[in-house]
Amino acid sequence: MVNIVILDDEPESASDLHEAVERLLPAGLQHRITVLSTFNDLVSLTLSKERIDILITDIIMPEGQPSGIDIVRRLFPKGCGTQVIYVSGYLDKALDVYPTNHIYFLLKPVDEGKLKEALTLALDTIASSRPPMLRIKVGRKERLINTTTISYLRSELRVVTIHCGDSEVETYAKLSDLAPQLPDSFVRCHRSYIINLAQTVSLQEDHVLLRDGTQIPISRRRAKDVQRALLSYIAGHSKRQ
Repeated sequence: MVNIVILDDEPESASDLHEAVERLLPAGLQHRITVLSTFNDLVSLTLSKERIDILITDIIMPEGQPSGIDIVRRLFPKGCGTQVIYVSGYLDKALDVYPTNHIYFLLKPVDEGKLKEALTLALDTIASSRPPMLRIKVGRKERLINTTTISYLRSELRVVTIHCGDSEVETYAKLSDLAPQLPDSFVRCHRSYIINLAQTVSLQEDHVLLRDGTQIPISRRRAKDVQRALLSYIAGHSKRQ
């Protein structure tokens, strides 16, 4: 779910933005758009602990209210995770936004091509900053699991058990169906196992040792693939340090 907030005190402008954003978002994207007109409304929303993924805010606000720039400076500092898109009818305000957390400045009337660029950039940034999730079915309900918490997956009689630290989750599936959802830190080491290389302590000829002490078997035909994957993971992880 992507939560989008539009802050604009002009009802017509806010409505136009709302319609344009709804039209330009990727098909199938789960989202919620909230339109606010005052600084106090926005403060109330943030105090409710509601996560704001994208904020589209006007800069010039009514007398007595802080400007959009001041609002961003107070409530959405750099590193907060909210992607800020400024809109304004005044081009000279473009220079004033640069010291603040933002990804785009749009001039009113808003060009839909530029708005689409801004939304695409915001969504891409959000996607890259969030941990990849594994989508499974537990009974009739869908569940998302943060893949960074997974140590390994085990398949037995069409039931896959996902081991996440001290907890386990079972789902009716095949490892081959779940594998495409997993990031590169995961490798299939056996017909019944997929391991998270980030949880690996050592690699032996016939098994890997995980941080929690679990030994996972490695089949002979997959041993070289596991070794290559582990070396690649270590090299990539070292570059990010």
